[in-house]
Amino acid sequence: MSGMPGRDSDVLTTQELAAKLGLSPQTVRRMANAGQIPALKTGKDFRYSWEAVRDVLRQPHRPQEHSSHDQHQQLDPQRRHGAGYRAQRQARIGAQPVTDT
Repeated sequence: MSGMPGRDSDVLTTQELAAKLGLSPQTVRRMANAGQIPALKTGKDFRYSWEAVRDVLRQPHRPQEHSSHDQHQQLDPQRRHGAGYRAQRQARIGAQPVTDT
């Protein structure tokens, strides 16, 4: 991580978390604002615990039962996965590159 003395290595900035998850900083901020990942608001930005984010993203995805969007996804198996799915997958495998099978 950063070479700042006294900084907890588990605490990440938005840019650092985005790089670990392979997402844009904007997507990470959106996920934090939506409550999809745990974050601590620090002024205009956030700080994240890598362990806490990884724990949340490792939880099984539970689709909403009443959403027509989810029904559309079930009907179209070739549909590309969103950023949340990619973040969960990246958290599960750590820093290894993500490859689709």
